[in-house]
Amino acid sequence: MGIISNNSSEGVTPKLIKLATAIIAVSILFVFCMGNAKVSAADTAAAAATTTTTATKTTTAAETKKLTLAAPKFVAEAKYDSAATHPYKKQTTQLIVRYKSVNNAAKYQLYIKGGKYKKWTKIKTTTALKVKVTGLKRGTTYSFKVRAVNGSVKSAFSNTQKLSTAVMDYDAYGFQAICRIVYHEVGGMAGDFWDKPIVYVSDCVVNRFVAAKYTKTGVWPSYYSRYSTVQEMIYYSGNFMSSEGLAYDGATYGNVPKRVKVAAYGALYNKTALNGIKNDGTVYYWCNRPYYQSDSRIAYSFQIPWGYFNVWREYWG
Repeated sequence: MGIISNNSSEGVTPKLIKLATAIIAVSILFVFCMGNAKVSAADTAAAAATTTTTATKTTTAAETKKLTLAAPKFVAEAKYDSAATHPYKKQTTQLIVRYKSVNNAAKYQLYIKGGKYKKWTKIKTTTALKVKVTGLKRGTTYSFKVRAVNGSVKSAFSNTQKLSTAVMDYDAYGFQAICRIVYHEVGGMAGDFWDKPIVYVSDCVVNRFVAAKYTKTGVWPSYYSRYSTVQEMIYYSGNFMSSEGLAYDGATYGNVPKRVKVAAYGALYNKTALNGIKNDGTVYYWCNRPYYQSDSRIAYSFQIPWGYFNVWREYWG
């Protein structure tokens, strides 16, 4: 039995060694193949990601190439009864520029020219549809243009919009007071003949306040410098008329016609506004010509529509 057992061990051992060697070799080959498979899968995924990224970039570039932007359009100036363009009590130094939205625009670039801006200057890049421009000069006209942008794509510039700062600051009640006194004196009369008196009386009122508070010229500071607003000058100085007296005569703001408002706007912004009649920055009186016989620019005279003043009529030519 012992001899048989020894002989059997000697025959089996080489076989077992060969089998174990084969198993180890197969295992090593399996591990190597799996590693290569993982690397191949990772490479494939990376390649796919690269392809996707490249395709995305190509699409974006193509979309950008196709993108076009229309030139923006300005919103019209709000001349009176609104602070949309001329902010109340800051009209001498500020303007609000407004424009309409443009499809696909990401931002807008606003340019200015005038006053200290001797050439076109970009003053704002913004997503907003209005820009408050500050630090401007009193009684000065400025030009504006705007364009839409999206990345590297820019629209053509808009048409130019011209806006002026006022010669004096005022609030809504101040504008109404100017219109009411002008209406009381001449604004209630029908016919184009009265357009010049309407313009010049508007100038008279504005010029007095400007001389008293801004330029400090003539006799006007001694008369009106104590009044902080134009409505106080009109209602309380005694040289015009009280609010109650104007109302008694029917000169309420509700009765003021459009042409008086247009003339008052022209006087405040030194702009020819009513029927091509140029404003006069040198006139301070009306119905007082006897005091200034030598200079017809100083005092314009005409018949007051209420009829109970002993005055005369001068024809405008």
